[in-house]
Amino acid sequence: MPSPKKIEQVKDITEKIKGSGAVYFSDYIGLNVAQINELRSELFEKDVKMQVVKNTLILRALHDLGYDDVKKDDFLAGSTALVYGVDPVAPAKILSEFKKKMKDLKKPDVKALIFEGELCGKEKVDVIAELPSAEILLSTFLATIQSPMQKVLGCLQSPMRDLLGVLKSLEETKQ
Repeated sequence: MPSPKKIEQVKDITEKIKGSGAVYFSDYIGLNVAQINELRSELFEKDVKMQVVKNTLILRALHDLGYDDVKKDDFLAGSTALVYGVDPVAPAKILSEFKKKMKDLKKPDVKALIFEGELCGKEKVDVIAELPSAEILLSTFLATIQSPMQKVLGCLQSPMRDLLGVLKSLEETKQ
């Protein structure tokens, strides 16, 4: 029979997975305390959290969320840290960049991830890390919307400009 504390922990993990755009299951073993603190501070700057959780609790939370086909041997072996945030791309970028800095250790290594509700393998991390941030996507979208409006406005203003040009030339010829 599970203890009330563990039941509460599973509920907490379940809520964090539900409330995040993406959750990365990362292996951090091999990093020393200073390196982990550096990673945590980089994650904190982007409003991303890292939490070390027992694999059995993660497995229970995944089963509660409907990922019934997940087995402990799939990716929940060894130590696991959950890395999650509201922005689904930021953790991938930070983890990939940090891994490049730690090229000798090749850590933190993402074992698997849940991205927009879909359980993916670690090969998707690099693809997600290459995605532009939400701010860049929004600015590109707004620029794309704004361009046709500016062209329409230019077309509407063109006859007035032409009329003003004709009137100016008439005035100059009369003088």
